[in-house]
Amino acid sequence: MGYLVLFFVFVLAIKLFEKWAWPIIAGHIGESFVSGRLDSLDSRYYRILNDVMLPSKGSTETTQIDHIVVSNFGIFCIETKAYEGWIFGDINRDYWTQVIYKYKKKFYNPLKQNYAHVKAVENLIQIKYPHARILSFVAFPNAKKIKISGTDSVGYMRDILKKIKNYNNSILSDTERDNIYQMLSQANIIDKEARRQHNQSVMKIKNSNDVRRH
Repeated sequence: MGYLVLFFVFVLAIKLFEKWAWPIIAGHIGESFVSGRLDSLDSRYYRILNDVMLPSKGSTETTQIDHIVVSNFGIFCIETKAYEGWIFGDINRDYWTQVIYKYKKKFYNPLKQNYAHVKAVENLIQIKYPHARILSFVAFPNAKKIKISGTDSVGYMRDILKKIKNYNNSILSDTERDNIYQMLSQANIIDKEARRQHNQSVMKIKNSNDVRRH
């Protein structure tokens, strides 16, 4: 009887790990990989910010951005999704699909998620730097295949790096670039309690979406 209880406890622990702990661990690993690749950009022109939490305009809410690249050629907001398997979607659909053999999972369109990130950056800098170009990209560093219709802003990290480098017309001076970098750095919310509350809010929204889908 004792062994049976231990077995069920073990199975439950595995399921809880798969549902809660592993996605967080995989997410951190994916973001670290993307951060490392971004560090390969030429430091003469690019400034990198990782894991940035900014206030949302007109509310007490916050938004968390995986990576921001501030350059002479524009500002790039990058959302990282460390999902494996095949990724299917459309730029206009609210939900995309992850497929691993017979397993299928719906997840919120990360381009729409990243739109809020772009707006948060825009709200901070647009008065002083209205000419700054802000672009949205989504990286799937662990995916086996990516098929997203209607956009070329989604891909593996090598694709995202190539697209960033394709923007080579300077629209910001070195001083403007560094000023924007400082503005975003200073606006970054590092308070642990604020970040904890933000993460709790995100999980409530995610769980609510899961309930509605089922």
